[in-house]
Amino acid sequence: MNSTTAPMVAPAVADDDGRFAIQCEVLRLSIRPIGPVLLAQYLLNCGVAALFAWQYSLSRALVWISLITVVTVMRGFFPQRLPAPFTPQSLRDAQRTHTARTGIWELAHGLAGVLLFNPGQPEQQLLLGLMLMGMTLSSAFSVSFYVPATQLAITLLLAPVIVTGLWLGAPAMKAVALIGIGLTAMMWKLVAEHSRQLEENIGLRLNERSLREQALAGLRASEQAQAERLRFFSAANHDLRQPVMAIGLQAEVLRQQLDNGADAPVVQHTVASLARAQQALEGLTNQLLEIGRIEAAADPLQPVAVPLAPLLADLARQAGNGRVTVRCPADAVGWADAVSLRRVLANLVDNAVKFTPRGRVLLAVRARQRDTGRAWRVEVRDSGIGIAADSQERVFGDFEQIGNVERNLQRGHGLGLAIVRRLAAQLGIQVSLRSAPGRGSVFGFELPAAPADAPVAAPAPAAQPRSDAAHALRPGLAVLVVEDNAVVADSLGALLQQWQLAPRVYASAAEALALADLRALDVALCDIRLPGALDGIALAERLQRQKPSLAIALVSADIGEATQRLAAERGWHALRKPVQPAELHAVLVQAQQAASGR
Repeated sequence: MNSTTAPMVAPAVADDDGRFAIQCEVLRLSIRPIGPVLLAQYLLNCGVAALFAWQYSLSRALVWISLITVVTVMRGFFPQRLPAPFTPQSLRDAQRTHTARTGIWELAHGLAGVLLFNPGQPEQQLLLGLMLMGMTLSSAFSVSFYVPATQLAITLLLAPVIVTGLWLGAPAMKAVALIGIGLTAMMWKLVAEHSRQLEENIGLRLNERSLREQALAGLRASEQAQAERLRFFSAANHDLRQPVMAIGLQAEVLRQQLDNGADAPVVQHTVASLARAQQALEGLTNQLLEIGRIEAAADPLQPVAVPLAPLLADLARQAGNGRVTVRCPADAVGWADAVSLRRVLANLVDNAVKFTPRGRVLLAVRARQRDTGRAWRVEVRDSGIGIAADSQERVFGDFEQIGNVERNLQRGHGLGLAIVRRLAAQLGIQVSLRSAPGRGSVFGFELPAAPADAPVAAPAPAAQPRSDAAHALRPGLAVLVVEDNAVVADSLGALLQQWQLAPRVYASAAEALALADLRALDVALCDIRLPGALDGIALAERLQRQKPSLAIALVSADIGEATQRLAAERGWHALRKPVQPAELHAVLVQAQQAASGR
């Protein structure tokens, strides 16, 4: 006999979906192959036909067993095919087909109540009625588990003998027919109750399977995430050690050069190599910290209206050399988190400039009309080395760089586009890529247009001009340094002394407040994370209360938007570690100029 392929059924995930899955499973159980049972039923039917052929009518018995043979062949060798996967409509169609097939099957058995009914023999009438009732009791819970099909089967099996018995039967047969009516009603109720219990059991089993699959999926996701983390940290460890090793080697070279009295150009070359390694280390550290903040959702999104033209113009200006041009309608205003959008575009522009040795980079914006309203298509186009089709998905991975097989740290670490991918997921935008080797690349995404009454993002603060030799520091400028890391404190003190300033270095806020002569100070550099009860912010507040004219700069690796806003409100500076000498010099020059203007 042919077996029936079971359809794929999704596990229950909601009330409607769970009910749908249970109905699919009930139908699947109802049409399952039952070869041995069919064979046993057919042999019993042949015995019944032989008995009535001997006692009543051979022709009628042959007609009935012929009908039984046809429906048995239909059910055994031509089972119902179920759709895979199920849909609500295909399930309803399959249920109707199953009900019709079940009705035909039981009607053929029930016609025994007409074909084998002997009006002249009350004993044979009673025997036939009792046999059909026995068939009903034995097959009611095996013919189908679908309630409408089972109830129809019971009705078609008993109705012919009940009607014939009431019409042509002896008094005893009429009584049996009435009992058959009661049996039909009772069996209807039992079938419904049995079906309810079956559906509950199926629901529990499906839910258990769903929970098991969810647990396995969670385990696989956890294992994959762990493997990704291991790969990420392994790559980060490799790339972090590269500049650290370079710094160590160049420091030893510099020491030996100084010991041997090397010429100034040679020493300057070594110092430049040290600076490049430090910049590479700082760049990688900043990117790793940014990825950490994104994945921790440390910066909640605040969608605002972002004018795109000034934002792109500012990014083009920061790229320098006039290589980045902008083509953007003046009325282009997108709806997004301003900080995250700027970081996405800045990374895309930086990536385009790095991998475009010659030619220009274009920032283009065009209007689009979508079903959800107006949108702006933003694209970063370059004429650089391009990316092959089989590598375009990979470039958004961590530490992935196409066209930098030599791992030149001056061309980044392969994290810029990984940051773009993470930020885009937070913003709910999809970054697309069109590219071909030697023909440049186009990275693009769409932003919804900002509502007319939406708040507009505040413009980014203008970059502070770098100090240079034209802005010399006054010798003897008194600078308070509160830094608990001895290596950093010594380095800051040495640099300030090299600039002929007068550093006062302390390891805690309490020590600085107790020992420092606040009246003699000109500038205070306060690390935010300090040992003891007072952190750098609390120290800065006390210093400002005691000497309002004191220039204060908060120094920390954890300078975020909240800290920057606080510093701006209090008139302080905010320096993110690692602090660049030029950046520190600029703060000191501003403090000196502010002091001289009072």
